[in-house]
Amino acid sequence: MRSKIFLLAVLAIGQSCGRPSSAERAVLAADAEVFEIVIRSELSPDPADSAASLRVMRVDSRPVTDNDELTASSTRQTGFDLDNVSDSLSDAGVARIADQRKEILRDLHVEEGGPFTYPGCGGSRSHGSTELSFAACPREWRRYITVGIPYRGTAAIIDKLRTESPPPDSSAELWTVLVAENSVGPGGQEWRQYAWLLRRDSQTGQLALVEKFLLSWAE
Repeated sequence: MRSKIFLLAVLAIGQSCGRPSSAERAVLAADAEVFEIVIRSELSPDPADSAASLRVMRVDSRPVTDNDELTASSTRQTGFDLDNVSDSLSDAGVARIADQRKEILRDLHVEEGGPFTYPGCGGSRSHGSTELSFAACPREWRRYITVGIPYRGTAAIIDKLRTESPPPDSSAELWTVLVAENSVGPGGQEWRQYAWLLRRDSQTGQLALVEKFLLSWAE
């Protein structure tokens, strides 16, 4: 899996106009790996959620570029070649990320596109005119996923949310990414935003999810 990911990243960089900076190249490579991990995980939902496996899934290849929630009051990780990674990418860099994500989605046979729009469909916990609001909802469940641009290190918001569990080894390569999931179906709409923390295993050389935190939600 990893060789295919990095091949896509290299091709995306080489085929685009202009030469990206070293920091941008690092984000491009990390995004290819992180994005595939997220999507593969979404394809294998929690077994306890039996309804999730029945939902049509669509993923937006466009990266969510606003990382303010991740960077606020955060101290960047030090000690690696990627110390100067910037969360601000050029327009060309954002386009490169979108292109390589489309390739990954095609490889995984996942639908790519924008959000499902059901303006008359109420939240899953709507009260009052429930029958009217649910009448505008689709008859089958659909999921729409967006993935942010990976942030180098552990974001400050994760440190704030972590309570009893000890933090991961700070000497390892860590990346934080925002993932938003919107579900809509006969029972209404739900939206959840998560922060994923991934760590590179020193033996396998691959990134893996180590922590996942629910940041906000609407039902």
